Amino acid sequence: MKLLVDESLLGKLEDLQSLNRVSVGKPVIQAQKDVYFDTPGYDLMSNGMGLRVRKAAGKRMQTLKAGGSVQSGLHRRDEWEAGIDTDHPDINALKRMADGNPGVTKILDQPGLQDKLQPIFTLDIERTIRQLRLPAGTEVEMAIDRGHIVHGDKREPVSEIELEVKSGSPQHLFAFALELLDAVPMRIGSLSKAERGYALLARAKPKVVKAEKLKLKTDMTIEQAFIAIVTNCLAQVHGNEQRVMHDTDAESLHQMRVGLRRLRSALDMFEDIIACPAVIQEELRQLATRLGAARDWQVLAGSTLERVAVHAPTDIDIGELTAAAAENASRYRMQAAEEVGSVEYTRLQLQLAEWLAGRHWRDSLGDGEAGQFDAPVSKFAKAMLRHNERRLLKRGKRLDDNEPESRHRVRIAAKKARYASEFFASLYPKQRVNHYLSALSAMQEELGWLNDAAVGTELLAQLHLSHPASAVEASFARGYLAAGIYGSGSGIRKLWKDFTRVKPPYKH
Repeated sequence: MKLLVDESLLGKLEDLQSLNRVSVGKPVIQAQKDVYFDTPGYDLMSNGMGLRVRKAAGKRMQTLKAGGSVQSGLHRRDEWEAGIDTDHPDINALKRMADGNPGVTKILDQPGLQDKLQPIFTLDIERTIRQLRLPAGTEVEMAIDRGHIVHGDKREPVSEIELEVKSGSPQHLFAFALELLDAVPMRIGSLSKAERGYALLARAKPKVVKAEKLKLKTDMTIEQAFIAIVTNCLAQVHGNEQRVMHDTDAESLHQMRVGLRRLRSALDMFEDIIACPAVIQEELRQLATRLGAARDWQVLAGSTLERVAVHAPTDIDIGELTAAAAENASRYRMQAAEEVGSVEYTRLQLQLAEWLAGRHWRDSLGDGEAGQFDAPVSKFAKAMLRHNERRLLKRGKRLDDNEPESRHRVRIAAKKARYASEFFASLYPKQRVNHYLSALSAMQEELGWLNDAAVGTELLAQLHLSHPASAVEASFARGYLAAGIYGSGSGIRKLWKDFTRVKPPYKH
């Protein structure tokens, strides 16, 4: 686990009594210089690999890292390392060590790779190493790093903690990290030093992360499926953090919100069996609300007003109105970035991860009460899909009201039905699932537009007051959106009828 700390607070961290209580032996201080290598075409980076030669304590060590994942702050990567006598990596030695990994050896077998490798960037740090034994017996190596990543005249400061499990359970890192967080402000670092170095070169940029398809097995228990689903949702949330904090694009914020919605929907779906602590659920709700404000303004400034502009008469200029909405979107976007970079968000991450890793929903159970967790997920999935379908069909009867509130309730029910169907999709025939999701998505897309229009009218009312010069344009836009909301009854009813003709995945 990587924890990023302001350099001025590292001294305070090292003086903590809670840290000294679990320390074994004396700290060791090392000066380290890591030189990262790649080809001129960045072949290693392109394949998710990082290769370095480290000089420390008069010795050289080459290390190759590849693949792996980052989940809830825990970095899991394949790693091979060995001592060498030169400053240049030895590809043949790495190939022998990685012989069991065909994906890695395929890259290392590239003709002439040894000669193509060249220094790309360096890492100069002072590392303080402590050996820890946590109360639960887990043994951890803690490294406190101070220094810089350097490429030419570019420098990126490094001020972080690395906690590496040597023996025992990784789940104990979360409780320990929460204890440190109570004393020193920190946030979880999701990027490796190699990724940060490539970012310094402007050769790598965090990608927008969408939900990955989930593969559940029919013999899974409810508990196993729950952990797999929540972990899948968290991967989408955490995967977009860096871009939300450091970029201005709308898609990363949107995908992080989608991940949060999926997560909250999953927690709601399992709550009768596995109840998430109320404090975590409330923090997730507040986070979703704060990110939602930025997303609402982004949608208004983008697709909503673009649609209005296409149908505006020549004497109505939507440009200034769009600029005002974009200004608000930018302001709320900055607030969202601050939220994701906050200590409160880090605490939420750690609390949720610690609860999940420790399976703390079992803590209050008596003997023989854990059987509900071990029941097969297939029966549970069918019950949840049936429940969501019935709720959606019941709410859909109100679509004839042609009222935004009724449509909003249908939209929420459709969203929950869709998420549940995606979560459990691998348990049912692919064609049947895709047919159902296709009809559901078509209806949900139209309901989503109608919801954007309803939200847009409220935001435009705010712009009407804050930007009097654009009052006429705001009034036109609100009128256009209102006409769309109340004049789209036939379209949504047709999509609803098409959906009701499709059998859900669990029906034969």
